Amino acid sequence: MNTETLLSFIADLEGEGDFNIVWGGIKKQDRPKKPLVTMTIGEVLAWQDSIDAKYRSEAVGAYQILEDTLRNLWKESGLTLASLFDVAGQKKLAEALLLRRGLAAYLAGKISTETFANNLAHEWASLPLVSGKGKGRSVYAGDGLNKSLTDIRPFIAAVESVKAILPIIPDAPPSAPKPAPQPSGLAWLIKTILDLLLRRK
Repeated sequence: MNTETLLSFIADLEGEGDFNIVWGGIKKQDRPKKPLVTMTIGEVLAWQDSIDAKYRSEAVGAYQILEDTLRNLWKESGLTLASLFDVAGQKKLAEALLLRRGLAAYLAGKISTETFANNLAHEWASLPLVSGKGKGRSVYAGDGLNKSLTDIRPFIAAVESVKAILPIIPDAPPSAPKPAPQPSGLAWLIKTILDLLLRRK
């Protein structure tokens, strides 16, 4: 899947491209004791659960994944509770969210760009609705925590990038056969003498 541009777009808005970031309202003493990318998914969930009652959000990582989302998402991503919540792991989780929100249907032409974009706006609060009521605003605007952080046009461009055809890298042309090594030094002298003797016969 050609999702790199869209995932980077979302990560920059949601988590400032930082795979170790947590929701800004969490106090320093309640934050994870080690970088998120060194924690397992099980450890991240345990930490989220430990602060759940104290905060309105326990969003983590570049894609700001909530506890309730992560608890059911890791299986869909082909990961385990022992998998690291590192860059690769977070990208797999985010791709699973794209699939939840209709990526396969979009690629198959079954839903429009606008529908898929609006689906994503329901998943990530920093993304705006691109049509209908609330167009240009976050689905969660007004909750005291969230608002859209981008305009519609760049968001649509990022969504459409998943349909871009990846460049095909041609196979390397076969290398020309290497010439047989030529004798040198004493070997050359012996070969030359033998050639002369053979010619005299």
